[in-house]
Amino acid sequence: MEQYATTLDKVALAVESAKVAKSDAVKKHGIGEDININLFGWRDSDLVVIAQMLDSGKIDKDERFVKLVNTLCIVRQGWQVDAFTMVAEAYCALLPSDTKGKDLAEVFAEPNSPVSECLSITHISVKDALFVTVPYTLAPPRTVIYGDPLQYAGYDDVLRDKKYPAAIGKALDLELVSEVEDGDTFHRVLADGLAEEGFTVHYL
Repeated sequence: MEQYATTLDKVALAVESAKVAKSDAVKKHGIGEDININLFGWRDSDLVVIAQMLDSGKIDKDERFVKLVNTLCIVRQGWQVDAFTMVAEAYCALLPSDTKGKDLAEVFAEPNSPVSECLSITHISVKDALFVTVPYTLAPPRTVIYGDPLQYAGYDDVLRDKKYPAAIGKALDLELVSEVEDGDTFHRVLADGLAEEGFTVHYL
C-alpha cells in the first residue's frame, strides 16, 4: 500500500484524482457535468477510506452540509482518521478583492468575469491545514483545460464558506474509541449505514 508522508503528498493525490474524475465525467456526460464531493480519510501516512456523496450537486445546500458533517464524524471515529481531504466543485477568483461581497456564481455568469470554475481541495489535519484550487475552463466538445493550482496555507481572506473546514476541524476534535475486535464487520456496517445516507464508501 502506497504511503503519503506529507500534507503535499496527500493533497497532490487528491488533486490528480479530482482532475481525472472531472475529465472523465465531462468526456462521458458533457460539459455541464460536475464531480461529486469526496472525502479522503487519512491515518498517519495511509489513505484508509474514501467517502463520496452521490448526486451532491443536486442536494439542497443545508441538507448537503448536514450529511457531510454526519459522515465526517462517523469516518473520524469509525476509521480513526487524523486528517481529511475534501474535494468539491467551486468558484474562485484570482484576486479576491475583485469580488469581495459578491456571489461568485453570479459574477461567473457575467461577461469577462474574473471568476473561474475550479476544483477545490480542502485538507485539514490535527496538525495543519492547506487549501488548493485548480481553476479550469471547458472547451467543446468535451474537454477540460486546467490552470495552475493555487495554494493557500490559511483561509481567513480566501474562503467564502468557512463552515466546511470548521466542520472538518470539529470532527477531528472528537475523541477516538478503542479499536473493535472485528474491524471488518464494524466497517462494513458503517459503510452500509453511510450508503443509506447517499454515500459510497471505499476502505482498506
